[in-house]
Amino acid sequence: MIGTSAGGLFVLEPWITPSLFYRFLGQGEGKAAFDSYTVCENLGPVAGNRLMRAHWDFWYTEKDFQDLAARSVEIIRLPIGDWTLNPYGPYAGCMAGASDKIDWFFDMAARYNMKVLLDVHAMKDSQNGYDNSGKASNFVWKDNMNFEHWPVQSANWFGDYNQDTQTYNHFNFSGFNWGIRVAETLLQRWGAHSAFYGYEPVNEPQFHPLTNQLKDFYRTTRKLVQKYTANAWFVFHNADKVDPRIWNDVFDDDDMDKVAVDIHHYQAFMTGPKFATAKDSCDEYETRISEMADRLKYPVWIGEWTLATDVCAHWLGGFNDANTHPQ
Repeated sequence: MIGTSAGGLFVLEPWITPSLFYRFLGQGEGKAAFDSYTVCENLGPVAGNRLMRAHWDFWYTEKDFQDLAARSVEIIRLPIGDWTLNPYGPYAGCMAGASDKIDWFFDMAARYNMKVLLDVHAMKDSQNGYDNSGKASNFVWKDNMNFEHWPVQSANWFGDYNQDTQTYNHFNFSGFNWGIRVAETLLQRWGAHSAFYGYEPVNEPQFHPLTNQLKDFYRTTRKLVQKYTANAWFVFHNADKVDPRIWNDVFDDDDMDKVAVDIHHYQAFMTGPKFATAKDSCDEYETRISEMADRLKYPVWIGEWTLATDVCAHWLGGFNDANTHPQ
């Protein structure tokens, strides 16, 4: 399978589209934006929507689909926000028109004989604390230009995590229920499209994930995929938990049809050997993925990856964070 991911289109990440965020440099607390939520919050529904519509029309055009088809791409992973059909908070108005652009994206994929893996990349309250979840959480401002994020980040979609006790004060079951409602509306809208190939209910649920609740969430959303699509794949992320024993019991051995595990591989963020050559990096990549694939009973899909071995990309650590990732 030859595929790619349409990152940065509907869910903003500063390192992918830094030019969208230059306007917020030096704005400080309450005015700076560093993710989809704060872009909409600080620009408002009118200016924010004007920016987003211009971005959607520029970031992907029909020419891009022609180029991808010429390179034999078969499938595109399309990250979207949970606000797409049911906007809330600052997304209301600001993200108006996103669903029409997604319609266009599916139609373009079909025109050029490609399929789409629809990926819910951003979930209310954040499933990982990253900007790629729509709303980076949490952070503490240090001055007008810089803030601390990594030591205090929290995946509030799971509940209120207590950094001191390393436990959850309570579980956010309303967050799980919201994710199920999001899945149903998205599958009702696009599940029957000829280009619809698979559904991923939440991207990278990480940082102290509640795996038992997450597995129940996967089971429930897979039933919706089976209900609203003809023959689509259900793809679930491994939550950065590499022990196959955690995931091999999600679905019974006789109930694994069209189920795959999404594993992301970012060598820049991993501890391990220092690579002397590009070949060393590629060999390590192959070894790690092969070991995981051999021990999991489901097919493994690599939804995101990079061969970069450092964090030199501008704002890869987050808006104005330089290279401050803890690893």
